[in-house]
Amino acid sequence: MDQNFSKWSIRLGPQLNRINTNLGTTSPTLTLGGLVELEYRLSKTVGLVSGAQFTPIHYSYPKGDSIATDRLKYITYPLLLRLQPTDNVSLGLGIIYQAFINGEKRVEIEDYAETTPYAEEIFKDSFGGVVQAVYHLNRRINIFANFRWIRRTSPPTQPQTNNTNGFQLGIVYRIWKSKLSP
Repeated sequence: MDQNFSKWSIRLGPQLNRINTNLGTTSPTLTLGGLVELEYRLSKTVGLVSGAQFTPIHYSYPKGDSIATDRLKYITYPLLLRLQPTDNVSLGLGIIYQAFINGEKRVEIEDYAETTPYAEEIFKDSFGGVVQAVYHLNRRINIFANFRWIRRTSPPTQPQTNNTNGFQLGIVYRIWKSKLSP
């Protein structure tokens, strides 16, 4: 346990999102997002992870004789406790704050498509949780899988929901680390 380690590191990378609502009538679509991750190591095996993620969420649902797609954009701020029981695997558990940027509904009928922006009061900033598994390919590159969920009550008369859950897969590359600490 007397090995040296870097207290601080910064990583960047893309992530694939497959996030759906809890309505039961929607089908998720794969989206591409990105993230910046800041990690502070308390010890060689325990760290705190924060940062920011651009998280687009797209899902489709039937609307009359057509298909409608909601395209929502969020910035997600995670705070995770990460444990590294082996050199190649880390496990994380934490909370996330999801800030709504904007959203639109796209309705497609045969060769015609209509896009309508959502009003700001429909989708709100929300809190949730995340469970993470990380595989360390080498000292610089990590592959991760997240399961995340967001919960916020919406008015019962509103057909849209702020409740989502789903999976994220990504790869991050370490762009900076602090000097080694004893």
